[in-house]
Amino acid sequence: MQRKHSFVPGEYYHIYNRGIDKRIIFKSKNDYRRFIMLMYLANSTNPFRLDQLIILQHKTFEEILSIDRGTSLVSVGVWSLMPNHFHIILREEIEGGISQFMKKLGTGYSMFFNIKYERTGSLFGGPFKSKHVSRDLYLKHLFGYSHLNPLDIKFSGWEELIHKHSPQTWKQFLKEYPYSSCQDYIGLDRPEKNILNKSSFPEYFLEVQDFEYFIDSYLVFTP
Repeated sequence: MQRKHSFVPGEYYHIYNRGIDKRIIFKSKNDYRRFIMLMYLANSTNPFRLDQLIILQHKTFEEILSIDRGTSLVSVGVWSLMPNHFHIILREEIEGGISQFMKKLGTGYSMFFNIKYERTGSLFGGPFKSKHVSRDLYLKHLFGYSHLNPLDIKFSGWEELIHKHSPQTWKQFLKEYPYSSCQDYIGLDRPEKNILNKSSFPEYFLEVQDFEYFIDSYLVFTP
């Protein structure tokens, strides 16, 4: 499928995709962790075999997320995984970087999922989707939206309610939700922080102090 735009080094993009027919693509903690490890390893010009690292070299989750990858293909600013879809905000660093990164990530995870669950065929609903983010306010909005998106799991309709209030239960849920970069922005020290390259993004990516910042970012712009 021909994309409406080409990827340009130094530009920001919102990357997302969901399971085919909205199927669940993360069924367990190990599925999420597999995707997270692949997200880290796929961001390199060097080839890596995750199964080899786990089975033959007995690398732990923490060790894999600290491997020296060499030259990165992209800079990751935000990632958020949901049971049937994901969001990633990237900056392309080298020509063709996003396409290479997403091919390795998508292929690697699909193969893992199909073997584990004894299925065949496509896992995702077509090629990954992408939007060029050329406006700063829109980028800030996506920074907030992607981190708030897991609220869908327990708080359907939060987009309408958030204009009026943000219950403490929402904040607690997101602070405890491990499958996004939210915890890496609010100060938790965990190996997943190595996925991010915050310095490649605007300064407001570095200004997060608490949960309210994600709400404020989300509300700066209405697409």
